[in-house]
Amino acid sequence: MKSVDNLLIPVRSFVLLALFITGFNSCMKPGIDKKKVVYVNSYHRGFPPSDQITEGVYEKLPADSFEILAYFMDTKRNPSEEYIKGRTAGILDSIMKEDPDILIVSDDNALKYLVVPNFQDNPMPIVFCGVNWTTDQYDLSGCNITGILELLPVTEMVNTLKPYYPEMKKLLVLNENTTTSRKTRPLLDDLLGDIGMEVTQELVDDFASWESVFINGNENFDVIYLQTRGAIKGWDHDEALKIIDQHIKVPLVTCEDFMMPYAVFGLTQVSKEQGMVAAEKAKKILRGTSPQDIPVSKNQMSNIWINTRLAEKIGFNPDEEILNKAKMVD
Repeated sequence: MKSVDNLLIPVRSFVLLALFITGFNSCMKPGIDKKKVVYVNSYHRGFPPSDQITEGVYEKLPADSFEILAYFMDTKRNPSEEYIKGRTAGILDSIMKEDPDILIVSDDNALKYLVVPNFQDNPMPIVFCGVNWTTDQYDLSGCNITGILELLPVTEMVNTLKPYYPEMKKLLVLNENTTTSRKTRPLLDDLLGDIGMEVTQELVDDFASWESVFINGNENFDVIYLQTRGAIKGWDHDEALKIIDQHIKVPLVTCEDFMMPYAVFGLTQVSKEQGMVAAEKAKKILRGTSPQDIPVSKNQMSNIWINTRLAEKIGFNPDEEILNKAKMVD
């Protein structure tokens, strides 16, 4: 008669063999087939709208299902044609080597320098976001593309202020000097002119120029629209606050939340929405829908902001309805 120990030997061997086979099979199983996404941002990490758009893309394309390769063109801090074309060539080379399932691009320079010259008659699907107002000046006829435009609520912002400043007529736009600001200049002239404003636009390259225009603007205009400042060389946050405190006489307004430390009132677009919508369009394409069957959309989200400290300095006292909706900065 066999002992119990002898009977257990083949059982143990069978169990060990089964565990080995199971482990081997699990190692041999392919992982989840992640979709490869290349994301190209026109600007740099640390620039608030870029960070917010990027956050939206990553939030909607989780790492367990998508492999995202991100590239930043850094064209606000390096606006020369030579730099932009060199940086674009390097990113394009990486895209061709990676051969992604889809390309997402953010803001005008990525569209202008990367997509338009290099993806005509190319089947790679593309989704753009953060492109201001319109794509009419870009030849996208041969591109497999859709996206979301960024429209700033500038007329709504000015109209919200008019009841508090009924004599408001002369408006100064104080902005950085970039591809996007030069593109939007005639659009702002038309939009603000249509609501009865007399518009002057100053596009500056450096902080000293910004200071000079700002001081002059408070003496000669009824309202100043502070558009953005990411490409203004030598920008000094603390010094800007001091200049504003010393010279503010008129409402300072903006459509960008990161400009609220310098503005009295803001009706701002939500940059993260751009990345979220672009990612959702990308997922739809990756499930089989053609980009041509996905209409180009426009942003819908906005926030009201009030800088309580600066509002007090110029005596801006909005009504209860605005106060109840507003986010506060001091």
